[in-house]
Amino acid sequence: MNKEILGVLLVSLVVLISGCTMPFGGGGEKQTAMAGTQGLTILYFGPDVEYPVSGQSINLEARIKNVGDAVAKNVEGEIYLLSWGSTNIAKGADLNPPDPEVGREGEEDRLTWRVEAPKVTKTQTYDVGVHVRYNYTTTTVATIYAFSRTEYRKRMERREPIPKVKNIVNSNSPVHVDVRVQNILRTGSTDVPITLVFKNVGGGNVEYNNNTKHYIIKRATVKIGDSTKGCSNIPMKGGREGYCTVRVDIPSTSDEVKLPIEITTIYQYEISAETKISVHPEFE
Repeated sequence: MNKEILGVLLVSLVVLISGCTMPFGGGGEKQTAMAGTQGLTILYFGPDVEYPVSGQSINLEARIKNVGDAVAKNVEGEIYLLSWGSTNIAKGADLNPPDPEVGREGEEDRLTWRVEAPKVTKTQTYDVGVHVRYNYTTTTVATIYAFSRTEYRKRMERREPIPKVKNIVNSNSPVHVDVRVQNILRTGSTDVPITLVFKNVGGGNVEYNNNTKHYIIKRATVKIGDSTKGCSNIPMKGGREGYCTVRVDIPSTSDEVKLPIEITTIYQYEISAETKISVHPEFE
Protein backbone atom coordinates (compact mmCIF):
# COMPACT_ATOMS: atom_id res chain seq x y z
CA MET A 1 0.00 0.00 0.00
CA ASN A 2 2.83 2.41 0.87
CA LYS A 3 4.43 1.76 -2.53
CA GLU A 4 1.12 2.56 -4.27
CA ILE A 5 0.76 5.84 -2.38
CA LEU A 6 4.37 6.76 -3.13
CA GLY A 7 3.79 6.03 -6.84
CA VAL A 8 0.75 8.30 -6.97
CA LEU A 9 2.68 11.09 -5.24
CA LEU A 10 5.57 10.78 -7.70
CA VAL A 11 3.23 10.91 -10.72
CA SER A 12 1.46 13.97 -9.28
CA LEU A 13 4.82 15.67 -8.73
CA VAL A 14 5.87 15.00 -12.34
CA VAL A 15 2.58 16.43 -13.66
CA LEU A 16 2.93 19.48 -11.45
CA ILE A 17 6.49 20.17 -12.58
CA SER A 18 5.71 19.57 -16.27
CA GLY A 19 2.82 22.06 -16.09
CA CYS A 20 5.08 24.87 -14.88
CA THR A 21 6.68 27.35 -17.28
CA MET A 22 9.71 29.48 -16.57
CA PRO A 23 8.76 33.21 -16.64
CA PHE A 24 11.58 34.47 -18.87
CA GLY A 25 11.92 36.49 -22.06
CA GLY A 26 8.40 37.17 -23.27
CA GLY A 27 6.48 34.79 -20.99
CA GLY A 28 3.03 35.71 -19.71
CA GLU A 29 2.20 37.41 -22.99
CA LYS A 30 -1.56 37.15 -23.04
CA GLN A 31 -4.49 36.60 -20.74
CA THR A 32 -7.86 36.40 -22.47
CA ALA A 33 -11.18 36.33 -20.63
CA MET A 34 -13.87 34.10 -22.12
CA ALA A 35 -17.07 35.76 -23.28
CA GLY A 36 -20.46 34.73 -24.59
CA THR A 37 -20.71 34.14 -28.34
CA GLN A 38 -24.25 35.26 -29.16
CA GLY A 39 -26.11 38.51 -29.68
CA LEU A 40 -29.62 37.52 -30.75
CA THR A 41 -30.86 33.97 -30.43
CA ILE A 42 -33.91 32.38 -32.08
CA LEU A 43 -36.07 30.84 -29.37
CA TYR A 44 -38.68 29.37 -31.75
CA PHE A 45 -39.44 29.31 -35.44
CA GLY A 46 -42.51 27.71 -37.00
CA PRO A 47 -46.29 28.02 -37.47
CA ASP A 48 -48.56 29.40 -34.77
CA VAL A 49 -50.85 26.34 -34.99
CA GLU A 50 -50.15 22.69 -34.30
CA TYR A 51 -52.25 21.24 -37.12
CA PRO A 52 -52.26 23.38 -40.30
CA VAL A 53 -54.89 22.26 -42.80
CA SER A 54 -55.36 22.76 -46.53
CA GLY A 55 -55.94 26.41 -47.45
CA GLN A 56 -55.76 27.68 -43.86
CA SER A 57 -54.34 31.15 -43.10
CA ILE A 58 -51.59 30.80 -40.51
CA ASN A 59 -48.72 32.85 -39.11
CA LEU A 60 -45.10 31.81 -39.39
CA GLU A 61 -43.32 33.29 -36.41
CA ALA A 62 -39.76 33.70 -35.22
CA ARG A 63 -39.37 34.48 -31.53
CA ILE A 64 -36.02 36.13 -30.83
CA LYS A 65 -34.17 37.31 -27.74
CA ASN A 66 -31.12 39.48 -27.08
CA VAL A 67 -28.66 37.51 -24.91
CA GLY A 68 -25.52 39.56 -25.64
CA ASP A 69 -24.12 42.81 -24.25
CA ALA A 70 -25.19 45.36 -26.87
CA VAL A 71 -28.43 46.78 -28.26
CA ALA A 72 -29.59 44.86 -31.35
CA LYS A 73 -30.65 47.40 -33.97
CA ASN A 74 -32.34 47.26 -37.37
CA VAL A 75 -33.68 43.78 -36.67
CA GLU A 76 -35.35 42.08 -39.64
CA GLY A 77 -36.29 38.61 -40.76
CA GLU A 78 -36.71 36.92 -44.14
CA ILE A 79 -38.32 33.58 -45.01
CA TYR A 80 -36.48 31.17 -47.33
CA LEU A 81 -36.90 27.61 -48.71
CA LEU A 82 -40.70 27.87 -48.69
CA SER A 83 -42.29 27.36 -52.12
CA TRP A 84 -45.55 29.05 -51.10
CA GLY A 85 -46.51 32.01 -48.95
CA SER A 86 -44.85 35.32 -48.13
CA THR A 87 -41.13 36.00 -48.32
CA ASN A 88 -41.44 39.69 -47.42
CA ILE A 89 -39.02 41.28 -44.98
CA ALA A 90 -40.48 41.48 -41.47
CA LYS A 91 -39.16 44.37 -39.38
CA GLY A 92 -38.58 44.07 -35.64
CA ALA A 93 -37.91 46.48 -32.79
CA ASP A 94 -34.52 47.37 -31.34
CA LEU A 95 -33.82 44.96 -28.47
CA ASN A 96 -31.97 45.89 -25.29
CA PRO A 97 -29.45 43.45 -23.76
CA PRO A 98 -29.84 41.82 -20.35
CA ASP A 99 -28.78 43.71 -17.23
CA PRO A 100 -27.53 41.25 -14.59
CA GLU A 101 -27.14 43.99 -11.98
CA VAL A 102 -30.90 44.50 -11.78
CA GLY A 103 -31.83 40.93 -12.74
CA ARG A 104 -33.32 41.95 -16.10
CA GLU A 105 -33.25 39.53 -19.02
CA GLY A 106 -32.64 40.61 -22.59
CA GLU A 107 -35.63 41.89 -24.52
CA GLU A 108 -37.64 39.59 -26.80
CA ASP A 109 -39.63 40.18 -29.98
CA ARG A 110 -41.69 38.19 -32.47
CA LEU A 111 -41.40 38.45 -36.25
CA THR A 112 -44.45 37.17 -38.14
CA TRP A 113 -45.49 36.36 -41.70
CA ARG A 114 -49.14 35.75 -42.63
CA VAL A 115 -49.35 32.90 -45.15
CA GLU A 116 -51.97 30.62 -46.62
CA ALA A 117 -51.29 26.91 -46.57
CA PRO A 118 -51.45 25.21 -49.97
CA LYS A 119 -54.39 23.07 -51.07
CA VAL A 120 -53.58 19.42 -50.43
CA THR A 121 -55.49 16.14 -50.71
CA LYS A 122 -53.03 14.25 -48.52
CA THR A 123 -50.57 15.34 -45.84
CA GLN A 124 -47.58 17.17 -47.33
CA THR A 125 -44.43 18.28 -45.48
CA TYR A 126 -42.56 21.42 -46.48
CA ASP A 127 -39.18 22.84 -45.51
CA VAL A 128 -39.06 26.44 -44.34
CA GLY A 129 -36.28 28.61 -42.94
CA VAL A 130 -35.76 32.11 -41.61
CA HIS A 131 -32.80 34.49 -41.71
CA VAL A 132 -32.71 37.06 -38.90
CA ARG A 133 -30.36 40.00 -39.44
CA TYR A 134 -29.39 42.73 -36.99
CA ASN A 135 -26.72 45.33 -36.33
CA TYR A 136 -24.51 44.69 -33.31
CA THR A 137 -21.43 45.99 -31.51
CA THR A 138 -18.54 44.21 -29.81
CA THR A 139 -16.49 46.09 -27.20
CA THR A 140 -12.98 44.78 -26.57
CA VAL A 141 -10.51 46.04 -23.98
CA ALA A 142 -6.87 45.06 -23.47
CA THR A 143 -3.57 46.37 -22.11
CA ILE A 144 -0.43 46.85 -24.21
CA TYR A 145 2.97 47.03 -22.47
CA ALA A 146 6.12 48.92 -23.47
CA PHE A 147 9.53 49.16 -21.79
CA SER A 148 12.63 51.31 -21.98
CA ARG A 149 15.96 49.70 -22.88
CA THR A 150 17.07 49.97 -19.25
CA GLU A 151 13.90 48.34 -17.89
CA TYR A 152 14.13 45.59 -20.50
CA ARG A 153 17.73 44.75 -19.48
CA LYS A 154 16.80 44.78 -15.78
CA ARG A 155 13.91 42.40 -16.31
CA MET A 156 15.98 40.06 -18.44
CA GLU A 157 18.67 40.02 -15.76
CA ARG A 158 16.04 39.10 -13.15
CA ARG A 159 14.65 36.47 -15.51
CA GLU A 160 11.20 38.07 -15.30
CA PRO A 161 8.49 37.86 -17.99
CA ILE A 162 8.27 40.59 -20.63
CA PRO A 163 4.56 40.95 -21.46
CA LYS A 164 3.26 42.31 -24.75
CA VAL A 165 -0.53 42.21 -24.44
CA LYS A 166 -2.61 41.20 -21.44
CA ASN A 167 -6.16 41.11 -20.13
CA ILE A 168 -8.08 40.91 -23.41
CA VAL A 169 -11.80 41.06 -22.62
CA ASN A 170 -14.58 40.88 -25.21
CA SER A 171 -18.22 41.69 -24.58
CA ASN A 172 -20.81 38.93 -25.07
CA SER A 173 -21.29 38.98 -28.83
CA PRO A 174 -20.92 36.85 -31.98
CA VAL A 175 -17.69 38.57 -33.08
CA HIS A 176 -14.61 38.55 -30.84
CA VAL A 177 -11.38 40.49 -31.31
CA ASP A 178 -7.82 39.45 -30.49
CA VAL A 179 -4.93 41.95 -30.16
CA ARG A 180 -1.42 41.08 -31.35
CA VAL A 181 1.93 42.84 -31.45
CA GLN A 182 4.93 41.32 -33.21
CA ASN A 183 7.72 42.34 -30.85
CA ILE A 184 8.24 43.59 -27.32
CA LEU A 185 7.45 47.30 -27.52
CA ARG A 186 9.94 50.01 -26.59
CA THR A 187 8.86 53.30 -25.04
CA GLY A 188 9.21 56.26 -27.38
CA SER A 189 8.70 54.15 -30.52
CA THR A 190 6.63 55.61 -33.34
CA ASP A 191 4.45 54.11 -36.04
CA VAL A 192 4.18 50.75 -34.22
CA PRO A 193 1.87 48.21 -35.93
CA ILE A 194 -0.83 46.60 -33.80
CA THR A 195 -2.87 43.85 -35.44
CA LEU A 196 -6.52 43.23 -34.63
CA VAL A 197 -7.87 39.77 -35.39
CA PHE A 198 -11.66 39.54 -35.83
CA LYS A 199 -13.21 36.12 -35.29
CA ASN A 200 -16.74 34.98 -36.06
CA VAL A 201 -17.68 32.89 -33.03
CA GLY A 202 -21.47 33.10 -33.09
CA GLY A 203 -22.50 30.31 -35.45
CA GLY A 204 -24.03 32.73 -37.98
CA ASN A 205 -22.61 35.07 -40.61
CA VAL A 206 -21.46 38.65 -40.82
CA GLU A 207 -22.65 40.81 -43.72
CA TYR A 208 -21.82 39.74 -47.27
CA ASN A 209 -20.85 42.65 -49.54
CA ASN A 210 -22.02 42.02 -53.11
CA ASN A 211 -19.68 44.66 -54.52
CA THR A 212 -16.44 43.32 -53.02
CA LYS A 213 -17.63 39.69 -52.90
CA HIS A 214 -16.47 39.42 -49.28
CA TYR A 215 -17.99 38.90 -45.88
CA ILE A 216 -17.14 42.10 -44.01
CA ILE A 217 -16.95 43.86 -40.67
CA LYS A 218 -18.37 47.33 -41.24
CA ARG A 219 -16.09 49.30 -38.95
CA ALA A 220 -13.65 49.04 -36.05
CA THR A 221 -12.58 52.05 -33.98
CA VAL A 222 -9.45 51.70 -31.88
CA LYS A 223 -8.79 54.05 -28.98
CA ILE A 224 -5.24 53.91 -27.58
CA GLY A 225 -4.37 56.53 -24.99
CA ASP A 226 -5.37 59.90 -26.44
CA SER A 227 -5.42 58.78 -30.09
CA THR A 228 -8.15 57.09 -32.11
CA LYS A 229 -7.54 54.93 -35.17
CA GLY A 230 -9.95 53.05 -37.39
CA CYS A 231 -10.55 50.45 -40.09
CA SER A 232 -13.62 49.93 -42.28
CA ASN A 233 -15.02 47.24 -44.56
CA ILE A 234 -12.69 44.63 -43.10
CA PRO A 235 -12.85 41.43 -45.18
CA MET A 236 -13.53 38.18 -43.30
CA LYS A 237 -12.02 35.24 -45.17
CA GLY A 238 -14.65 32.51 -45.44
CA GLY A 239 -16.76 34.64 -43.13
CA ARG A 240 -14.65 33.37 -40.23
CA GLU A 241 -11.61 35.59 -39.63
CA GLY A 242 -10.31 38.99 -40.69
CA TYR A 243 -7.40 41.32 -39.91
CA CYS A 244 -6.83 45.02 -39.50
CA THR A 245 -3.56 46.79 -38.61
CA VAL A 246 -3.36 50.20 -36.95
CA ARG A 247 -0.14 52.10 -36.30
CA VAL A 248 0.38 53.95 -33.02
CA ASP A 249 3.04 55.96 -31.18
CA ILE A 250 4.28 54.74 -27.80
CA PRO A 251 4.90 57.48 -25.19
CA SER A 252 8.18 57.64 -23.27
CA THR A 253 6.82 58.97 -20.00
CA SER A 254 8.41 56.23 -17.88
CA ASP A 255 10.52 53.06 -18.04
CA GLU A 256 7.35 50.94 -18.16
CA VAL A 257 4.18 52.03 -19.94
CA LYS A 258 0.78 50.34 -19.80
CA LEU A 259 -1.42 51.47 -22.67
CA PRO A 260 -5.12 50.69 -22.34
CA ILE A 261 -6.70 49.87 -25.69
CA GLU A 262 -10.43 49.88 -26.40
CA ILE A 263 -11.86 48.52 -29.65
CA THR A 264 -15.43 49.10 -30.81
CA THR A 265 -16.43 46.77 -33.64
CA ILE A 266 -19.66 47.40 -35.59
CA TYR A 267 -21.17 44.85 -37.95
CA GLN A 268 -24.35 43.26 -39.27
CA TYR A 269 -24.94 39.69 -38.19
CA GLU A 270 -27.27 37.00 -39.51
CA ILE A 271 -28.58 33.90 -37.75
CA SER A 272 -30.86 31.27 -39.26
CA ALA A 273 -33.26 28.51 -38.28
CA GLU A 274 -35.07 25.83 -40.27
CA THR A 275 -38.08 23.64 -39.59
CA LYS A 276 -40.68 21.51 -41.36
CA ILE A 277 -44.40 22.23 -41.73
CA SER A 278 -46.88 19.43 -42.33
CA VAL A 279 -50.09 20.57 -44.05
CA HIS A 280 -53.03 18.17 -43.69
CA PRO A 281 -56.15 17.73 -45.85
CA GLU A 282 -59.43 19.03 -44.47
CA PHE A 283 -61.49 16.48 -42.57
CA GLU A 284 -64.35 15.38 -44.81
